[in-house]
Amino acid sequence: MKKIIEILRKGLLQNIIIAIYFITLLVECYFLYYRYYTQRIYSRPTLMPILFLIFFQQFISRNHLFILGGMIASCLGDYLTISYSPLYQWAGLGCYGLSFISYAIQFHKLEYITLKDGKTSILIGLLGLIIYAFVLDYFAHTHNLTLTKKPLTLLYATAMTILAISVFNINLNNKNFNFKFAITAIVILIIANLLFDCSLYYFHRKQTWVDCISAFSYGTYQFLIVRGLLRAKDKIMGTEYFNRI
Repeated sequence: MKKIIEILRKGLLQNIIIAIYFITLLVECYFLYYRYYTQRIYSRPTLMPILFLIFFQQFISRNHLFILGGMIASCLGDYLTISYSPLYQWAGLGCYGLSFISYAIQFHKLEYITLKDGKTSILIGLLGLIIYAFVLDYFAHTHNLTLTKKPLTLLYATAMTILAISVFNINLNNKNFNFKFAITAIVILIIANLLFDCSLYYFHRKQTWVDCISAFSYGTYQFLIVRGLLRAKDKIMGTEYFNRI
């Protein structure tokens, strides 16, 4: 038992899990590039369970429930979006939206948003959402696209905006921890979604390398947001488990 604890303290097991995570992510990109879509059942839905292994090495309490909820919602989203059923795909998009909300609440619990201190973050988030809505309309008009599920797409974008607002707010106002990892994660998430939209509406899924970059970007976002949140909570709230042994 002592040897196991010593291994965990050194972080060896955690580094092995992280390596497995990114290897699985590269396998997911490989399947996308060569259009092995049926094989993605072995790659995409297994990414979040691997991150769960890292999560369960931390001290777990009720304060972690929103992180856990975001991870579960993302896991369901990964499983549903690889289906050929449009209903499942839209349900998966909804799960991703729920994960954004869950992570946003967790950031909010670390640093509450007030109009005085958070107005810059709110302004940036709303401006980004408005620009996205106008670009979506322009793109649909110029390419003669009929966006039958536009309200659902905007709801998804709104959930991402809420997460971005929480991230910008805590980065600007919290002095106890460096939240640049969260800003990086949000930027990568936006890039992942823009690439996915370009692949779907502009390239019509013919350029698989775009899908690969989008998938890798999203996987990197998930890693950064989960690992970063856990470290931030350990630092701010003093719940680091191994230092208590």
